[in-house]
Amino acid sequence: MVARFPSAAAISKAVTYLTPCLVAAVVCLPCLSLGYFWDDYYFLTSQGQGHASAYLLPRAGESFYRPIPQGLYFMLLRSLDPTNGSLAHVLNLAALLGAVALMVALVWRVSGRRAGVISGIVFAGMGCVPGMVAWVSCSQDLFAIVLVLAALLLRHERRDLLALVCATAAVLSKEPAIAAFPVLILWDRLVGRAGSRARFQMLAYSSVAIAWALVHPGIHSLVWRGPHGVASGYFGITQPEQWGRHLIRYLLTLVNIPPPEFVASWWGDRLAYSLAALAILVGGVLLVARGAPPDANERPLPLKRMALIAGLFGLPTLLAPVLLIRHWAPYFACIPAVGLAMFVGPALARQRIAVVLAVLAAFLLCGAWYRGAHTEREPVWTERVFADAAKATRTVRVNVGHLYPTLPKGCQVVASVSSTGVRGIYSTLIDGQALQVWYQDPTIHTVTTQTRRHGTKVERLIRVTSDLDVISIDFDTGQVRSTTRRPDIVETELGRPILNYARSVAAEGNTARALRITEALAYSPTSEIYARRLAAMILLAAGHQGEASRILESTPALPRPVALDFVWTMLKEPSYDQRLDEAAFQAFGLSGADPETIRWMMRAFQKDGRWGQAAWYAQRLLELTHGDQESAELLLTAKQRGIEPSRMPA
Repeated sequence: MVARFPSAAAISKAVTYLTPCLVAAVVCLPCLSLGYFWDDYYFLTSQGQGHASAYLLPRAGESFYRPIPQGLYFMLLRSLDPTNGSLAHVLNLAALLGAVALMVALVWRVSGRRAGVISGIVFAGMGCVPGMVAWVSCSQDLFAIVLVLAALLLRHERRDLLALVCATAAVLSKEPAIAAFPVLILWDRLVGRAGSRARFQMLAYSSVAIAWALVHPGIHSLVWRGPHGVASGYFGITQPEQWGRHLIRYLLTLVNIPPPEFVASWWGDRLAYSLAALAILVGGVLLVARGAPPDANERPLPLKRMALIAGLFGLPTLLAPVLLIRHWAPYFACIPAVGLAMFVGPALARQRIAVVLAVLAAFLLCGAWYRGAHTEREPVWTERVFADAAKATRTVRVNVGHLYPTLPKGCQVVASVSSTGVRGIYSTLIDGQALQVWYQDPTIHTVTTQTRRHGTKVERLIRVTSDLDVISIDFDTGQVRSTTRRPDIVETELGRPILNYARSVAAEGNTARALRITEALAYSPTSEIYARRLAAMILLAAGHQGEASRILESTPALPRPVALDFVWTMLKEPSYDQRLDEAAFQAFGLSGADPETIRWMMRAFQKDGRWGQAAWYAQRLLELTHGDQESAELLLTAKQRGIEPSRMPA
């Protein structure tokens, strides 16, 4: 039997696809171990409700409608990878490799083999692209990119119905994919070939776009409520003063240059993987250049046409986050990067191989440099932040498991989380309900003292510190356990959670237990003053004026600035019992009927960016001081921003 060896054409074709795919795979390898963090838990637990279909249908009040990645994909992950996230990252990487392969195939069809492999490498070498593998929730961007490229390729091959299906799925993955619809409608003209079923294309894509707009809750909010009426804190018409800065940042990101406000440095393991990818890049491009000759039927599109195709898709998707997303993040540049890669490949393919290799190598290394960029000036979701958040989440998971190897069914965990910055532990525990995932028990609910459900039979109270230590507090036994051995941990970390927990217990009407809990605060002379005044506050709210007065008479007075700050700190996290919170003024030597005290509270809330609460105290100040100009102006500003006065935080 004569062995059959692959032909030169087959080998060259394989190398054409493998080279950019291997580059993408190698640079993303360090991202595979990051696990779940942030919104991953939000989707895994369906906002803590456990309903697998929660994201499949549009829901009023939501800003986005992405049923494929948020609903179907995380339903799959709940079955295949419910706790660790390792397989989830592998699946994200598989989607990225699919996108790279589709990029190669599409550009190869319209501009030739060399252009295809270059476009694939350019997309794979973007410094922002590995972030879509690092954060599982970026599957939304990945699926949109894969489906848009598939739709374009199918449209070019005149498989119109399949192209329409892919395009529809793309907009159900992430909204910017709608920018591909004009390109798909005009594709025959854009590539300069005889059109087929032009009316069908227009009617089909227009119908999908209209139907999508009619059911999309975020579009409803923008149309009917205005830019401030959307549910998300970061989606809505942005301020014009940020447009220029964000646009420049996205443009720099597309060419792998860190924005000026960022500190850039080589990131150890990322650089090592990028150097390995560089070797693959050089070898692959040389093999493609020296491989099979160009196909006889290759007729590359004029560069102007490729620029028009890339611009029609890339420019709207570049401007969308500038105009509609209030914060800036590198991964928002990944979808417009598709347009850039589609243009750069054909443009660079016209150059000598030495020039091609030099440009691609420089671009890949700049991408490695970009991945090390970070800033302390603002919270920006860079790949470094993803890695820090993943590490912090693992640490807290281990520490919670050390204190509680198991939790009983139906347990309510009251969590107090110190500031953890962009590591986002509060969001992971409270919004994402991570404990449901860690313990594989949907009956566990993690709450704050504000959202604590009264009457729950089994309850645990934990404190997560800024150093990610975890402390457990059992008020029935008086036992305090911690994953740290610091001797000062009780005094520095337990005051606030104990105070808030006592207020929550008092708000449910259990005055006696709340008073017992306040005794746990008296671990130093200063904290004893706070504990006694907290006890007086609880007694005042319960109508025990005499007992409260006796406590206050024997308790040292507090300086007014200290009392104001303490009461404001409590009111930032108000209980559901307004009478209890009102009693704080008297208990700490203040008066809730004093205009200057209320003015101080109003200003403090405004300075802290809590406009709803600031407006609530502005209303109260107007009631105390008719015609007060400062409070009237604040209320007007809040109204213009679409913010309603509220005692409770937004």
